[in-house]
Amino acid sequence: MKIDLTKDEYRNLIDMLYIADWIITSYKTEIDPELEKYQQLRNKFYAHAEKMGMENLVKYDEELKNYYETAEFENESACHELINEYDNKQFWDRLIEDLTMRDLHAEVDVRKIKENDSDAYFDRYEAIEKKYIREFEKNGIENLILKAARAIRTH
Repeated sequence: MKIDLTKDEYRNLIDMLYIADWIITSYKTEIDPELEKYQQLRNKFYAHAEKMGMENLVKYDEELKNYYETAEFENESACHELINEYDNKQFWDRLIEDLTMRDLHAEVDVRKIKENDSDAYFDRYEAIEKKYIREFEKNGIENLILKAARAIRTH
């Protein structure tokens, strides 16, 4: 298979591969052999950087046998802005979802209501969720307070 890309398309592809690699590997503390296939595919495309006139953005490290983005790439790319935007949205979505589920479970036996009346379950979920959405849109985390857990004695 042959894929023809313009220089602009290739530049966008580098950004997309960088973002995908960030999502896949940024929280890993050890090399995961299961993820090697993604690194190999990324490298396959990064190998064309010089031919596409973008050797200033991607370099091959002979010692590590891997391609890496350069400092210039890091400085000029909007990738981190996109990643930060995603992380921020994901944070709020996840916080609202977790708090909603916590409150819903505290109110009702979720299994019973879900089995007997799924509309009532989802209506209640939606009402609780809307409460958190309004609160966080208005105040962010300003009113969020964590209760201190009791200390667990280990000795």
